[in-house]
Amino acid sequence: MNRVMKWSFLFALLLMLGLTRPTFAQQPYTPAEVASTGDAYISYQVIFDGLLVLDVSLNEDGGIHRIDALRDPGSMLDAAKTSVRSWKFRAASRNGNPESSRITVSYVYRPPNNGVAAAVPPKDFSPVIAPDSSESGETNGYVPAGIISFAYPDYPVNSAASGSVVVQLTVDESGEVKNVDFLHRMANFDNLVSDALKKWRFQAATFKSKPTTSKTVIAFIFQAPLSSN
Repeated sequence: MNRVMKWSFLFALLLMLGLTRPTFAQQPYTPAEVASTGDAYISYQVIFDGLLVLDVSLNEDGGIHRIDALRDPGSMLDAAKTSVRSWKFRAASRNGNPESSRITVSYVYRPPNNGVAAAVPPKDFSPVIAPDSSESGETNGYVPAGIISFAYPDYPVNSAASGSVVVQLTVDESGEVKNVDFLHRMANFDNLVSDALKKWRFQAATFKSKPTTSKTVIAFIFQAPLSSN
């Protein structure tokens, strides 16, 4: 009887070790994210193209190491960098240990049409893909999610408000948006942002050349439509 119990115990132990081994081998990676932000609104003058994309490099403590422009249509770059530097970030981690990382932050300055007509993205838009800088030794092999296509939100009817809606998206391994977290809201504008995001398409982030879940932040900046008078 004791021998039977002994072998049963050993079998159960080996089975348990076999089930837990893949978990240790996965070395789970948690992407960087924005912990908090405020109103990102900045007064601007944009006529046609208002998408600005930043590649934000973070230290192990979540502090900003560097900000590079992945897409700069020629306006508001310095102001956007200043705005991002006021945000609080949470660094990426692997197996619970924080490490240097990157995250993309996009500013969408909606062209201020006369009236409430929907702004149309530029026809010559090219996907915004962050470079793989792992060879330089500055990163851990992580490449943020890319933007394949984007859309401007509409502007509320009979509104003359200016401000921003800031969202943080969770993009999965297939490039699909799995969660939208509103970091800064704006009454009557949140739903318009949600509708616009349905038209955005992303390329999944990669970690050591393999697709991985990531975070990306988008600040939608609204300015009151120009007067028709």
